[in-house]
Amino acid sequence: MTSQIPRSMRALALSKYCKPSEYAFATLPVPEIKEPDEILIRVKAASVNPVDVKMASGLGKLLGKADFPYKFGYDLSGVVVAIGSSVKNLKPGDEVYSRLAEKHRGSVAEYAISSATVTAKKPVSLNWLEAASMPLVSQTAMQSFAIAEKHFAAQGGLKGKTIYIPAGLSGTGSIAIQLAKNVYGAGKVVTTLSTGKISKIDQYLSHALPDQMIDYTKEKTVVAAGKESVDFMFDTTGASVGELGLMKRGGIIVSISSVPSGTQMKRSHPEMPFWLYYTLNFLEWMVRVWTGRQGVTYGFMERVGSSKDLDTLSQYMAEGKVKPIVGRVAKFSDEEEVRAGCQQICDAKGGVGKFVIEID
Repeated sequence: MTSQIPRSMRALALSKYCKPSEYAFATLPVPEIKEPDEILIRVKAASVNPVDVKMASGLGKLLGKADFPYKFGYDLSGVVVAIGSSVKNLKPGDEVYSRLAEKHRGSVAEYAISSATVTAKKPVSLNWLEAASMPLVSQTAMQSFAIAEKHFAAQGGLKGKTIYIPAGLSGTGSIAIQLAKNVYGAGKVVTTLSTGKISKIDQYLSHALPDQMIDYTKEKTVVAAGKESVDFMFDTTGASVGELGLMKRGGIIVSISSVPSGTQMKRSHPEMPFWLYYTLNFLEWMVRVWTGRQGVTYGFMERVGSSKDLDTLSQYMAEGKVKPIVGRVAKFSDEEEVRAGCQQICDAKGGVGKFVIEID
């Protein structure tokens, strides 16, 4: 590390599992490069995802031993300040965005370590906040759609198909709608929104308006959309079983919110207890059996970090097919606003797009 890099930094780092109102800030050593493919990034902005607050609130305790202070966050944008010996595609001074692996968790900080294989150059058209909002939600949606595209390969993929994406103005849902309309050529896109958000859809998705918007506070989705009307459900809310009636025989559900298998979870959390590993495998098997009896394929999407996906995303954005949706913003120095933004995510009410923290 060079003399220009400080020894310590400020970070959102928890001394215990807790709710957002108890989140603590700490002074920690600046992380150091230890592997040849690692890069050190001076963070400009970091976004918060539901999984971040769930893990910090205690879900992480179930998955195995955690080290404290518990560094918070996975998504970031920033400037490369140092690189490992094997890094060839990036250099100090490059503006980048990345979704950190679990072993590198800690994006809500002044500095963070990532791997070159999950980091790409920031699109020039995006500011720091917009770039930080994209990595997790975009890769999650892109990889889920790739699964569904392969499922329908013999029928020409997803073009012309009916796709159901609940929570259309959530971080992941809003990106998925744009992919469905502007990249995959869906015939019809159905989404759900609360009453207050329906009026905002034109503001955020005027270039990719869903074909049917269902106010889930007033209508049952299966009734409003019609039974056996959907080819592909991108389940962002845990709707796989409760809204199974939407699905056509031969269709596919790709979930990011229902039941993952224990095998999948153990790959990212090797210290998870065996009882949880077997329980998750059993529950995931039950969901697959239940959906299979209805002639529907089910799978839980296990996202894999990929700089290639981020490069593809950059191209989509350059072509105007996908745009970031930044909702709430807080400065890192405003600790109460950071806590309030994380609490809104925890409550899962009222937010639009992504909550992003500017590292000032």
